[in-house]
Amino acid sequence: MDPEKKQNNEVTVDDILSILGPFGRFNIYSYILILFPVFLSGMYSSVYNFEVMDLKYRCAIPECEDEIFELNFTIPHDHNGEPAKCVRYAPFTNITYTNTSQCLPHLFDTSMEIECDSYVYLEEHSIVKEFDLACQNWKRSLVGTVHNAGFFVAIPLTGLISDKYGRRPAVIFAAVSNGVFGVIRALSVNYNMFVVFEFLEPAFGAGVYTACFVLALELVGPKGRVFASLLFNTMFILGGVGVTLLSWWLQNWRYLLFVIYTPSVFVFIYIWMLPESFRWLFSKGRYEEGVKVLKKSERINKVDVPKDHYEQVEKQATKQRDDRKCENLERNQSTFNQLLKSSMIWKRLFICSFLWISSTLVYYGLSINAIELSGNSYLNYIVIIVIEAPANVCKLICLDKFGRKKVIAVAYFMTALILTSYAFVPAGNWSMILYLGGKFFITLAYNSLYVFAAEVFPTNYRTSLLAMCSTIGRIGSTVAPLTPLLTRYYQYLPTMIFGGMAALSGFLVLILPETNNMKLPDSLKEAQDQDRRDVEKEERTDNKTSL
Repeated sequence: MDPEKKQNNEVTVDDILSILGPFGRFNIYSYILILFPVFLSGMYSSVYNFEVMDLKYRCAIPECEDEIFELNFTIPHDHNGEPAKCVRYAPFTNITYTNTSQCLPHLFDTSMEIECDSYVYLEEHSIVKEFDLACQNWKRSLVGTVHNAGFFVAIPLTGLISDKYGRRPAVIFAAVSNGVFGVIRALSVNYNMFVVFEFLEPAFGAGVYTACFVLALELVGPKGRVFASLLFNTMFILGGVGVTLLSWWLQNWRYLLFVIYTPSVFVFIYIWMLPESFRWLFSKGRYEEGVKVLKKSERINKVDVPKDHYEQVEKQATKQRDDRKCENLERNQSTFNQLLKSSMIWKRLFICSFLWISSTLVYYGLSINAIELSGNSYLNYIVIIVIEAPANVCKLICLDKFGRKKVIAVAYFMTALILTSYAFVPAGNWSMILYLGGKFFITLAYNSLYVFAAEVFPTNYRTSLLAMCSTIGRIGSTVAPLTPLLTRYYQYLPTMIFGGMAALSGFLVLILPETNNMKLPDSLKEAQDQDRRDVEKEERTDNKTSL
């Protein structure tokens, strides 16, 4: 760092972070701790797919005592020769039995199908057999709906804890809640108990990803944010792949829940191991504690930060806090009320929320509609998850090089173009390439949105506002499971809707300010300055063009 430059410019936290390095020993240690709950979160977001996985079953035929041969004349078969799951042929009722056996072809009316009274399960690795859910697909779907509904409680709850009590308590609370409610769910004795804890687990614990992400983002400078986001996405993908492989191997939903949720209970030890965000400490006026975290990082990373840098940063943080207090006294309103009365904040909140709804609808909708990509459900799910990895690498390369706005807008527009074109391409290899291309670009847009949205909100309420966007965005993931029903009206209607939402999102992104290589806004004023800098940059560009 140039000392002469520092004489003319105020030292900021980001300047100290540039000396400490984006990924020194201290940050590596912190990130190992932070990424463990993220890995588990990737498991928890996918596990319900395997808990309620449909099984092979058929009607029980009491008259035939489950003989093998009776399938030929007691149960209808589809064009592939597979016996129907939910109906059987009706036995004649106006016939006198001359034989002790009631399992004869002429005793069944193959022109009349009736619903099954009971079932023979050929597999038993999900709750379908244990809670007798055969031919009750609405109960299976309800599990996913209830799971996603939990996010409407979890994310704002975790956000409030994070902003009021600290980033570390929020991570610990959410992770331990996941573990406790997940283990209890594994002990469910009936369907109702299972569904209740299917809701409670995400309701109290699903905010762990957002809490970890904010903490990780605040530990590094501008140059490290995109790579940090890539680490999060990678661990989340590995979590999804891990739970898929575990489910395939264990073939028992109770064992699966015990294995993946028990480790989360022990995250309570982070009370003594995980450092708090120095940005949050500064924002709360706890300067000594914040500086202590920075000095610990300096000691572990074995670098030297000039003492006056800490003094300047503390003075700057104190000044910012005093300025906020003065503004509050002058206007007789709290910082939160100021945020609520800021048209800029409302604009960004609306746009980011819509982007989240659009992203989750398209992202999860494509995954749900792509289940038929492979005959093996486990391999199919792995393929759907792994296809996201190239998009995350692309995000790492492009976000810093081309800027947040350009990359995200192009990703949305490409998603719209590909999914709209999908309806006009005959089924085959090209249509498959287009479909995967749509998943690639929506993944790029969705994962980049986490970085972008976090950079447009001020520190004091960053977690709460980010959580609000993410919570509202869950409307998309809740609606996504219903999109396959639209194919009854038009085969490509779901992808056409996905394309339209992506196109609209692309235009809305252009309204937000560019945040690439900019310091995180610590106050409402700094967040407003982002728009001013964006306008000034556009004016300079226009002037150069006119010349």
